[in-house]
Amino acid sequence: MPVFSVKQITEINELIAEIEKSIKPKCEIGARDKAFLNSSLKAANEKKKPVFFKCKREYSDAIVAHFVKEKGLTKNRFHMNGQSTIYLLK
Repeated sequence: MPVFSVKQITEINELIAEIEKSIKPKCEIGARDKAFLNSSLKAANEKKKPVFFKCKREYSDAIVAHFVKEKGLTKNRFHMNGQSTIYLLK
């Protein structure tokens, strides 16, 4: 995991707090751009709806890893490293 400065940690913690408000049981988390994710979900006939959160590309991996390890969420199959949008599938 990369080393973050104090300012970056503050930004990450703010985004984590925002995402935690939207978590429901059996949610899946991942990082991907909106256009690709929406088209992939449509092609896969996925019934779950995405909720998007903007973030910096260098933060997305750390945030997704936090929720997978600490909160026990499942990483979605469409997840990709280094993306500018984090999503929850509800």
